[in-house]
Amino acid sequence: MNERGNGETLRHETTGEKQDRNWNDLLQELRVMQTGTQIVTAFLVTLPFQARFDDLAGELIGWYVALLVAAVMLTVLMLLPVAIHRRFFGRHVKHRTVQLGHRVLRICLAGMGLLLAGCVAFIAHALVDPVGAWWVTGSTAVVIGVLLVVLPPVLRPEAA
Repeated sequence: MNERGNGETLRHETTGEKQDRNWNDLLQELRVMQTGTQIVTAFLVTLPFQARFDDLAGELIGWYVALLVAAVMLTVLMLLPVAIHRRFFGRHVKHRTVQLGHRVLRICLAGMGLLLAGCVAFIAHALVDPVGAWWVTGSTAVVIGVLLVVLPPVLRPEAA
């Protein structure tokens, strides 16, 4: 096998093997994201059944409903690549399926970042004064943006 200067081995795989590997990588990434999204969704679904939920101000109820709907929609969106794969299974369109799954996964990453920032805003507004809550929310949103958008390209391995 050929070696790159950085010690990485070049793959010798067919187009089909590469598509299968890409699909499996995509599914693994979805599994990781689904777990986090399902935990956030479960938190939001059970929240109204907590004793102090009725104490929330009217504006926070609307915020809660928006977060709940967003969490459920994001959970369903993460199932889309699997639904696409099931629909086109055996039709020799795996390359297209992987491309669609990749696009959906990128949307889900953005959605998860927004959902998490929204949850921080919701909780912060329930706990502290509005100015403090927006500072906490803004700071959290900036860190989420850096981690999900800025950092990955910075960490990209150099091309050989």
